[in-house]
Amino acid sequence: MFTIIIKEQAKVNLENAAIYYNEQRDGLGYDFLEAVETALHDISLNPFGYQIKYDVFRTKLVKPFPYLLIFELLNNEIIIYQCFGAKDNPAKKHKKK
Repeated sequence: MFTIIIKEQAKVNLENAAIYYNEQRDGLGYDFLEAVETALHDISLNPFGYQIKYDVFRTKLVKPFPYLLIFELLNNEIIIYQCFGAKDNPAKKHKKK
């Protein structure tokens, strides 16, 4: 069983994305957060099912939104470092904070 830890930077990313989506359409930010919850659940069921893309980092797309969860498996923990817009600069995505 894995414990999911969401780092502060990822929490800020999630909050900002939810605010942005709510500004686009009332309630869309809540839909985004529900999609994030689904993505986190999927990761927790099969964390090894996601390919290592950069060093130790794995990614999970938050469908249908263009956001990626950047995470690492460390012992029995799934550490979410970033929630990043898939269209943003990829060089900034894969950093531990």
